Amino acid sequence: MDLKNRAASLPKDLRRQIIMDHSELDLHKLLKELFQSMEPNYTVEITHGPREFGKDLVIVKTDEFAQEAIAVVVKVGNIKGTTFGDVDDLKDRANKPLSKTAAKRLAEIKSQIEQVRGHSAEMRSIIEDLPISKVFVVLAGEFSNQARRRLKKEISKEIEIFDIDWLVDKFTEFYPQIFFQGRVLDFLQKKTNELEEKHRRAKSGKNLSEYFVDPLVKPINALLEFNADTLKTVLKKRKKLPFLRLPEISKKARRLILLGDPGTGKTGAMAKLAIDMYKRASGNLLNSPSKSDQKIPVPVLVPAKKLLETESAEEFLTDYFGSEETKIRFQVDLIMVDGLDEIESANRRDVIDKLDRFSEEIGSPYILTSRKIDILNTLSEKYEKYELLPFEFSQALKLVTKLISDKKVLAALEESLEKIQTQILLVPLSLMLLVELVEEHKEVPASITELYDRFFDMSLGREDRERGIQVLFDYLIKKRFLGVLAYREFKEKHRLEVPNADFQEFLGSYAEQYGWSQKKLSDFVREIERAGILNLRKEVIFKHRSFLDYFAAFDVYENREDFEDLNGLIVDTYFDDLWGEIAFFYIGLRRKITPDLLERIYAHPSEELTTNLCKLFGGRLLQAGWHSPTQQHVDGIRNAIGYATKVRENFRAIMDSLESNVPDIVNDFVVLSLSNLSFNSSFLAPHIKDIFQQMVASGSADDIYGAVVLFWSIYRFLKPEEVKENIDVLLDALSGLPDTKEQARILLLMTLIEQDKETRKLIKRKVRRLSKKSPEVFKALLPAKRKGFR
Repeated sequence: MDLKNRAASLPKDLRRQIIMDHSELDLHKLLKELFQSMEPNYTVEITHGPREFGKDLVIVKTDEFAQEAIAVVVKVGNIKGTTFGDVDDLKDRANKPLSKTAAKRLAEIKSQIEQVRGHSAEMRSIIEDLPISKVFVVLAGEFSNQARRRLKKEISKEIEIFDIDWLVDKFTEFYPQIFFQGRVLDFLQKKTNELEEKHRRAKSGKNLSEYFVDPLVKPINALLEFNADTLKTVLKKRKKLPFLRLPEISKKARRLILLGDPGTGKTGAMAKLAIDMYKRASGNLLNSPSKSDQKIPVPVLVPAKKLLETESAEEFLTDYFGSEETKIRFQVDLIMVDGLDEIESANRRDVIDKLDRFSEEIGSPYILTSRKIDILNTLSEKYEKYELLPFEFSQALKLVTKLISDKKVLAALEESLEKIQTQILLVPLSLMLLVELVEEHKEVPASITELYDRFFDMSLGREDRERGIQVLFDYLIKKRFLGVLAYREFKEKHRLEVPNADFQEFLGSYAEQYGWSQKKLSDFVREIERAGILNLRKEVIFKHRSFLDYFAAFDVYENREDFEDLNGLIVDTYFDDLWGEIAFFYIGLRRKITPDLLERIYAHPSEELTTNLCKLFGGRLLQAGWHSPTQQHVDGIRNAIGYATKVRENFRAIMDSLESNVPDIVNDFVVLSLSNLSFNSSFLAPHIKDIFQQMVASGSADDIYGAVVLFWSIYRFLKPEEVKENIDVLLDALSGLPDTKEQARILLLMTLIEQDKETRKLIKRKVRRLSKKSPEVFKALLPAKRKGFR
């Protein structure tokens, strides 16, 4: 529609002239595009040639009963019929197709039409010979009324004549590309659409450009020169930059290699870069609506394996542009090659050498992408290397905001993303998977095990074979190896880093156990490294702490039958300050929590803050074990919320020991925040609603306090009428509490929670009445008044 509007805004005389400037052969191709756009179900064939008997195109109309063939005769130029042999001076300044008199031209059209009606349309795409039932005469020029009348009179009534005004109107409506160098613009739009659709988010229906967020890159292995003249330049060179600035950098660097971990979005970022460059070229065409021989700068984006199949730069370009006539209209401004790591290691050096050669011959810089693999560290300094960085939190939030339109779901995701940002890598792949889970479950589960499962399956090659990438080892083999490594070399030895010598010893032992040759072992290590989960340096580490916890849990899950007291192991691990998340991931992998395990967790001895916190966080375990019976969820919530008061008292004891002036209400705010991490879940909300009613009805101060904490945690899942009903129930219950301090504490928390203005006013009135009655209570709870502050 934008293109149509742009075309319609051009002066009609200019549009008419652009059409008439085309040669007759060019116009045949453009008319084919026009007819196909007007009637997509028709078949249109260009048929001009020695055997075509005057037909330039044939249109075949097909329905359930019959086929009809329409011949199209095309002429470029003006025809006047006022005098025999007089030809009006054409407005066509580009070429002058009328070298004959008008009378001869009329005779020529008449002859052509007569030939057309006597022969069948022999089309390459239609087997049957079809008789011509109608003839269209298309004239790209002025057609006088007298010429039109004479032609109608002398030829049969089955002829329809279409003049330049008809062409201007129809091209404007159905194929406005003609006014902006049609085939060139078609190529640019085709490439743009291919990339947009390849990365389209299926559920949201959004193209890449609609949800893309520009990542940051930074130079790596840059030489530092510490002198007054160059220091400023070096510092500028090493800072983070927006990815979309790389084309500008590549013009100076010429050979630029972009590295990134799995899931950082290298392929999507390269596609967006190409899309922007194609759109810029299209914009230049749209702003210059005329024919031109000036070459248009564009990028060329191909997968690395494409270079293996191409022998010369000429073949490379012809294959990309599709034809010589299209290729000659473009100048390659940037070569982009994606996925060096997706071809066999033995061929990578050849690809780089070929890319160097093509770049020189074409006269264009290039950007090559790859995961971090050894070969890139051996390249000479002529290759400038940049790293694609994971998102910062604000970028991650921007991406999910673009992907999710449901405001309630988006609010849940924004809140939960902030909580789990330290647990996952904020890269496009993990965020996309996160969004999929959110769209399906309408929340971000506190357990991200399912997200990790899918993320690691992709990273370790589950989908690589479907993309035609050679993988020597099944993803499960790699997953089990990482599990054994995480549990035996890290968790059992209570360390977060493994010396490389220990790792090599473990590797040799593992290979011997499975009968791997040295070559097979080397291949395996390369694939593990390519997955981007481990850093294999002097000290071997998992690239993210949560990766270590997940794989240690995966090993326990895979070998659960081998443990004599599995639940005892999980309980001990859960209360271990360093390894507690292993229990969380283990329950997530099982998708259920057994009654025995739940009972043993809450029977674990100790009244220390860390133990009580782990028990308060039991809601996270219930979410991880979502496929457990309802009663277990209910029992688990009741057990967990019972520790809210104990955690508050633990914090108060700490504050008292520090002789702090922190007001007591701050400890309650801390409890609210921590409980929110445990219970803020639409999955738990239905159970919590029932438990809330039971706790308020008990009349116990601890139960009412716990009910307020639960109310805060599921507030966003409640309907307005449910909120009002719960507030009324709480206010009624408070009047029965003998402890004024507990009344004051809960009223203050309700003031914080409630958002409805009228209800807040009601609660504040109760607070004022109570404060007048017992001012000493509020003095202990709240911070001291400061002069000048309300």
